[in-house]
Amino acid sequence: MSNHENHITPLSTYLIVFSGLILCTVLTLLTARPDLFYLDASFFDLGSFNIVLAMLIASFKASLVLMFFMHLYYDNKLNLALILGSVVFVGIFIAVTMLDVNRREVIYDIRGKLVNPDAKIYEKIDNSSSGH
Repeated sequence: MSNHENHITPLSTYLIVFSGLILCTVLTLLTARPDLFYLDASFFDLGSFNIVLAMLIASFKASLVLMFFMHLYYDNKLNLALILGSVVFVGIFIAVTMLDVNRREVIYDIRGKLVNPDAKIYEKIDNSSSGH
């Protein structure tokens, strides 16, 4: 049998966590769409780091839900560390992957040009794309 202890979480804890989640949601909206709050777009513009900030806020919100609503805060601390570490690293991986979003339209000249535009391979591609 399990030797797990029951615990009673007061309603005030849930209300504080809920308030924190609402505040984090408003912060996320401020980073993504400041125009929803009738603010100038440059009010909270971090450029491509907006996604990093949004992912950090999302990771924090997920951590709050895991700790208090799923009761990991009261469980074994190793479980808490492993799961929260996983959430943080998933957020970091997604944020780092998304850092190039503002740079995708930039193609350097040497990579964007054909090496030899008169090469035979391009004739085959042109003929096959025309349906012949």
